[in-house]
Amino acid sequence: LCFIAFSVQTSQADPGDEVPQDNLYLGVVLAAVVIITGVFSYFQESKSANIMKSFAKLTPQECKCLRNGEVRVLNAEELVRGDIIDIKSGDRIPADMRVLESTDLKVDNSSLTGEAEPQKRNNNFTHDNPLETENIGFFS
Repeated sequence: LCFIAFSVQTSQADPGDEVPQDNLYLGVVLAAVVIITGVFSYFQESKSANIMKSFAKLTPQECKCLRNGEVRVLNAEELVRGDIIDIKSGDRIPADMRVLESTDLKVDNSSLTGEAEPQKRNNNFTHDNPLETENIGFFS
C-alpha cells in the first residue's frame, strides 16, 4: 500500500514539484521486515521438522518381552496387547502399559502431565483417571 500511495503521489504531482519520499521509505522498510520475518520463520520451521523427525528415533529399538510363555527381544513396534515387557532402570517405556509387578518403579510423565518429578508406579489401582492411577505407565 505504501508503494501504491507513493505512485499516486508521484503521478498527481505537478512537474517540478518535490514528492515526499515518506511512503517509499516506509514501504521499503516494511518489505524488508516481512522478508526477514519470512526467512526466520522458514529456518525455525525447518528446525522444528528436523526435531520431529528425531523424535521418531527416540522410540526404543528393542525391548525384552514375554509372549506366549517365551522371553523374546522384540522391536518396540512389534509389541501387541497382552505382551508382558521387562523394564530395567533407565529404560524408556516402549508402549503404554499396565504395571503387573514392580520394585521402586518411577516413570517420567512430564510430557503428558507437566509433573517435574518422576512418579512412583506399582501394581495398585488407585484412581479411575488413567493419568492419576499408579498402575499405568505411558510410552515415553
